[in-house]
Amino acid sequence: MRINKYIAKSGYTSRRKADDLIKASKVKVNGIVINEPGYEVTDDDILEIDGKRLYLEKNFYKKLYKPVGYVTSNYDPHNEKDLNSLIDMKERFFAAGRLDKDSEGLLIITNDGHFTNGIIHPRNELEKTYIVTVSRKLSKSQEKKFEKGIDIGRGEITSNSKIKLLDSKTNKYEVKIHQGYNRQIRRMFDYFSSEVIRLKRISIGSIKLDDMKEYEIRDFSEKEMEFVRIIKG
Repeated sequence: MRINKYIAKSGYTSRRKADDLIKASKVKVNGIVINEPGYEVTDDDILEIDGKRLYLEKNFYKKLYKPVGYVTSNYDPHNEKDLNSLIDMKERFFAAGRLDKDSEGLLIITNDGHFTNGIIHPRNELEKTYIVTVSRKLSKSQEKKFEKGIDIGRGEITSNSKIKLLDSKTNKYEVKIHQGYNRQIRRMFDYFSSEVIRLKRISIGSIKLDDMKEYEIRDFSEKEMEFVRIIKG
C-alpha cells in the first residue's frame, strides 16, 4: 500500500495532506524519514508522524434511524443537532449519503470512504426508497411525468423515478429514485404544487430500515455485508 493511502486509511488526515506531511519530512517508517509519497509500506511496518504511531482503522458499517431535526454532518455551526448528537463513538465516522434536516429514516454510517463513494456515485444508479406524505395528490398524468423526468431547476433534471400511491385518503406515496440531488423529492412534488409533509427513507439499495425505531443504530448483518462487497467491487 502506498504510504499516503496508509496515512489516510489510519484516519490521521486526507491523502493530499499526507503528501504534504511526507514532503515536509514529518513521516517515519521503521524509524527512517520517508520523503516519497509513492513509497510502499506493509502491515508490518511502523509508521509515525511527529512521534505518534499510526494504526489502520478497521472499517465498520452501521444503519441509523435519523429523526427529523438532525443534519447529516458531523459538525454544523448553524445546527446544534448533528450526527455527533445521535452517535456516541470514539472512532471517526460519517454518513454515506445525505438526508435533509426535515426528513427521517435510514442513514448508513461508516468510516469507509471507498464504500461511501460507491453509494453516492451516479454510475451505480443505486435505488433509494421513500415513504412520502404530501399536501395534494397527483393526477395519473402527473405521476407519469414524475416518473419520466422533470426539470427541478439549477440545471437538474430527474429520471428513472417510480411513484406508487399507497393511501389516497392521506396522500401517501412510495417513491423510488436513483439520483441524489439536494432535497430532490421535495422539489419534484413542488414542481406539481404539492408540498411534502413527511418524508421517510426506508431503503438504500438492499439495506432496509425494517422495524428500527427513531435514534436506533445497528451493525450490518452478514447478509447486509454482501451489499458492501458488491458496492466496493
